[in-house]
Amino acid sequence: MGGELPWFYSDTSVEENDGCPQYSHTAYFQWKPVSFAWDHVFPTIMQINPIGLFRVKFNSTSRTDKIVEKPLHYDITNDDASETPGYMICILYINDNDGYTYFESGDKIESVANRAVFIPGNTKHAGTSCTNANRRVVLNINFA
Repeated sequence: MGGELPWFYSDTSVEENDGCPQYSHTAYFQWKPVSFAWDHVFPTIMQINPIGLFRVKFNSTSRTDKIVEKPLHYDITNDDASETPGYMICILYINDNDGYTYFESGDKIESVANRAVFIPGNTKHAGTSCTNANRRVVLNINFA
């Protein structure tokens, strides 16, 4: 949450023209670490004890005047992950805020710092903005 991690801005977070800008920082992608941040998240990854990793990425969504829900989506839809038995997503909430993760079923998980939720990779889900913190930050881990 400090100033050491470089954040990369995107006008969209899920799909083209979704109106949901976000900042992100990828630590692991295409079967290898791609950032110095990997050294910091590696102990957390080892707690999960994955067979393999697809992507590890921080997402940061800025505060808005009212909660904005991003479009429901699957994190990875290519054959590398979506067809992998045991493909899972771990969402680790970095800070407390009134944003949440919601699911196609209507269920919601509140953003509470150090809370992790594990969901099957074929579960449609999405995040939101927040209104009571400067930003909502999560670590998104795609693994098998």
